[in-house]
Amino acid sequence: MMDLRQRYGPWVLLALATVLLASIPFLGDRYALFIAYFLVLNVAFAQSWNLVGGYTGLISLGHAAFFGIGAYAAAICVITFELPLWVGFIVGGLSSTVFAFLISFPTFRFKGIYFAIGTLVLAEALRIWMINWEYIGGAQGMQFPIGIGPRLSGYFFIMLGLAVITTGLLMYIMRSKLGVGLRAIRDNEDGAANLGVDIFRTKLVAFMISAFIAGLVGAVHGARLGAIEPYSIFGAAWTIGVVNIVIIGGMGTIFGPIVGAFFVTILAESLADFSGIHLIIEGVILILVIRYMPYGLWGYALKLWRRLPLAKTRGADA
Repeated sequence: MMDLRQRYGPWVLLALATVLLASIPFLGDRYALFIAYFLVLNVAFAQSWNLVGGYTGLISLGHAAFFGIGAYAAAICVITFELPLWVGFIVGGLSSTVFAFLISFPTFRFKGIYFAIGTLVLAEALRIWMINWEYIGGAQGMQFPIGIGPRLSGYFFIMLGLAVITTGLLMYIMRSKLGVGLRAIRDNEDGAANLGVDIFRTKLVAFMISAFIAGLVGAVHGARLGAIEPYSIFGAAWTIGVVNIVIIGGMGTIFGPIVGAFFVTILAESLADFSGIHLIIEGVILILVIRYMPYGLWGYALKLWRRLPLAKTRGADA
């Protein structure tokens, strides 16, 4: 009985969350739909970062590069080559994957803070290069054809699908041989190598999967915006935001990024008219979580759950 709860419990939670979110377009107004869209966007993007940052221990500060490449690759497919939008989405994800493959060779030579700095420098260099690349509009960016995609509700369901598939994929990976290797690398890279884990290949697979997801999310969001430019679509704010979401929710957990995305999205919208205060409050919350809840809100919630008499009686391991 206990094994069944451990095996199927997360899938049941994911299904319930999906049904709840999917009902928003039918029960809420356009404003609620707008918030829900950014919520599921944050979930999908956060899960992509969680795979490398939470489970592999690679603190990437260049995820905005994958996001932006996906958006621009989709725009080039639709505008320049007049391909269907769904093809642009796939090409966006694949383009980010190729970029991740290319930068893995120099960046994987670094560890810890040096890897983080290396990815940040590469992302910033790419942003500056895109600003000066006149072929794709330079600083002015690119604009998708008017009416090329669905309405907001359509983009919401596409992004919801990405969030659900990404979360399900992480659940599958963490139960696989790849997931065991990723956690071994995170905990002790030298020890993992001694146990026979192919360090470079395991890191590379996780890095490329993460980049593909981030590129897909960027492609869908770029199409929804209708117009993209390198200052915002490659902005470091995307990376900072996703790192905050995962840390606040719980690094290295499946549902931590979902909780973190919900918390950060609602907080940002509640304080939208007070941007300075919003940043201060989010920064204070981040510091408090790191200091007092190192496993994030989700980890702290599980800790409280295990202390309940009911949970102890059932031997629950949520």
